[in-house]
Amino acid sequence: MNLLKEYIMRHGLVKSASILDVSSFLNMQMEPKLMKEIGKTFAEHYKDVDFDAYITVESSGIAPSIFASLYSDKPLVVIKKFYKKDDSKVQQHCYSFTKKQDYYLTADEKFLENKRFILIDDFLASGSVVLNVEKLCDKVNSKVIKTGICISKDFQEGMIYLKENGYDVISLAGIKKMDPETGSIEFTD
Repeated sequence: MNLLKEYIMRHGLVKSASILDVSSFLNMQMEPKLMKEIGKTFAEHYKDVDFDAYITVESSGIAPSIFASLYSDKPLVVIKKFYKKDDSKVQQHCYSFTKKQDYYLTADEKFLENKRFILIDDFLASGSVVLNVEKLCDKVNSKVIKTGICISKDFQEGMIYLKENGYDVISLAGIKKMDPETGSIEFTD
């Protein structure tokens, strides 16, 4: 998606060969027109897919997902991150390598059970969010049938693993490599 790539080039900060800061338009501060266009792009891409709802993990995936939901006329389920066990909810244990702490992907069963979902997320690096959302959905007879990613770090293991294992995943801005010395970003396509 050209508009997203333009934002990345203009406003993204390459912190290291593996860290891209997009807090000025996607994470801490969001550009509504960009979120709208991202959502519209996902909705258009998935218009012929038979599914029940979009699903995302709080919080950076919410904005593009809500616009995809709006343009598709489908609900959005937001999975919360809890830092303690809650037996009244459906949970999947996870570990954040970024924050170096355990947490649980958490949702009410009534919003998850027996549904076909399209997962939307802001970033794909290791692929752990995709795999853990899939495990969470499996617990209540639901399925993630497709995954839409705003920005993927295609040089990291996540996209490679998902593609090699038959996951149906698209990225609107795949990054091939980043150079922290020059600040340059090379896109996959």
